[in-house]
Amino acid sequence: MSETDNKMRLYRNLASPYTRRVRAVIEELGLGEQIEEIDVDPYNPPAEFLKINPLSKVPVLITEQGEALPDSNLIMSYLFTRGHGLAALPSGARRWGALRRQYLAEGIIDAAVASTNEKRRPEGIIYQVFLDRQIAAMRRAIDQLDAEAAELNSETPTTVEITVGCALGYLDFRMPYLEWRKHHDALAAWYAQFSERPSMQKTAPQAA
Repeated sequence: MSETDNKMRLYRNLASPYTRRVRAVIEELGLGEQIEEIDVDPYNPPAEFLKINPLSKVPVLITEQGEALPDSNLIMSYLFTRGHGLAALPSGARRWGALRRQYLAEGIIDAAVASTNEKRRPEGIIYQVFLDRQIAAMRRAIDQLDAEAAELNSETPTTVEITVGCALGYLDFRMPYLEWRKHHDALAAWYAQFSERPSMQKTAPQAA
């Protein structure tokens, strides 16, 4: 049996913010040596990948037992059983605020990805009303995260901070014209520090 037979496998796309969330968690948990990463284009997927995930989305983790986990939240939950290094979410009443911030960041990612995909359409049939709605939603979510930036941790992050960092990084990557830092000094200051973490530097998005 080869060394790779014992490894987990992560099907990834380096432009994907969902992939980046998982890869950053892998780095923070010190699991890099246990996972083989495989590039895949979800818009032109090979038949092998569609057997693993018929939804043709990334990332997908294949566990040591051969189980396919086709969602970033699901993958992160599994990885927490395999490594240590990230803080757990707070307990009690503070937990709901933390989960709210993660949900807002996930919403920013969803809206940004949806906008990017909409722009893949021929110019004459791009639905501008849809794009405007996504931008408005992202701006409101950024406003809220800025108001709660003091609750974000840079030294002992959780999946909340990882998700917020990946959301903001994806806006810089795909939608710099939004200039999300403008009028959001607290969030921008937090991100400037958080984005220097080795896990964030190593997983910065890359165009295919």
